[in-house]
Amino acid sequence: MESESGDSILGIMVMAIFGVAGITVLAPTLQRIFAATPVAQSYAAQTYLGSTDYRVLEADGQLRWLSLVDAPPFTPWITATFFNDGDVTTDPPGQVSVYIAVNNPDALVELKKGESQCADFSFAQRRIEIIFYKTDPGKRARVRVEGKY
Repeated sequence: MESESGDSILGIMVMAIFGVAGITVLAPTLQRIFAATPVAQSYAAQTYLGSTDYRVLEADGQLRWLSLVDAPPFTPWITATFFNDGDVTTDPPGQVSVYIAVNNPDALVELKKGESQCADFSFAQRRIEIIFYKTDPGKRARVRVEGKY
C-alpha cells in the first residue's frame, strides 16, 4: 500500500514538472502567435507611446488629406491640435477659414484664422488615421498640427 502511495505522489510530481516545463517552453511561442492577431495589433496601435508629431498643412480650395497610417509615423494619432495661421502669404496674415475633418471627409468643421481646435480620440474605437482639410475656393491658409500617439 505504501508503495502505491509513493508511486502516486511520484507520478504527480513528474506530471507537475512536465506541466511547468511545457508552459515555459510554449509561452513565448503562444505570445508570438497571439501578438499577430488583429485584436492584438489593434490594441498595440491604440496604446499611447508618448510621441509628438508636428505637421504644417498648406490648405487651398481643393480637399486634401494627410494619411497617418500609410506614411510615417505609420500609426494613428490619439489626439490632434490644429492651429489656423491664416493666409501667411499676405502681411498681415489674411483672415482665411480652414475646414478640417478627421477620418470622414463629409464631417468638415470650420476653424477661423487664429483659432485652435483639439480632437481627442482617447476613448474612441478608431483613432485619428486621416486628416482632411481645405479652404474656401481661391483662398490659401497654413494650419499647424500637433499630434500625439
